[in-house]
Amino acid sequence: MVQSVENRFVEIGRIGRPRGLEGVVRFMPNEHFTDGLFDRVDLFYMKNNRSDLVPARIEHIHVENKRNQQAFFVKFDMIASRTDAESAMNRALFMERRLLEDTSPQPEDSTDLFGYTLWFNEKEFGTVLGTMENPAHPILEVKHGKGAILVPVAEEFVEQIDHENQVLYCKNLDQLTE
Repeated sequence: MVQSVENRFVEIGRIGRPRGLEGVVRFMPNEHFTDGLFDRVDLFYMKNNRSDLVPARIEHIHVENKRNQQAFFVKFDMIASRTDAESAMNRALFMERRLLEDTSPQPEDSTDLFGYTLWFNEKEFGTVLGTMENPAHPILEVKHGKGAILVPVAEEFVEQIDHENQVLYCKNLDQLTE
């Protein structure tokens, strides 16, 4: 069975405005883009004027951090001048879906945490009732007091997972209960 183009490729962002005269463009990532993706994958695809997917390799990347945001400035091999960069503006950048799935950082076995105990501020906080899958990270439903709260499995809230003792050591949970 042949896989359709829509299923084989996934959009990871869009080409923004040119920077300079050598064909460097700003890259604006979307929700499918993950940190370090440019380091792990070297072949991307961009649609040409006829909507054909054309291979594009990265020659150089420059990342700037301003106001708690990363800005990516990328030089692709198929964009050689400012004119090429201007014509590529607002075009989508694609990669093969299987590569995205292979390179996505996997949470530390967060799908089988049912029954684990959450500890916060050196006290027992609650018990995991279930896990909801989310594109960014799994979310735990935790029994706390007489109700339940949702806790994202992210560095912001989960410091350590002790599988042997079935304990999650958490921080910043007071932000979720206010």
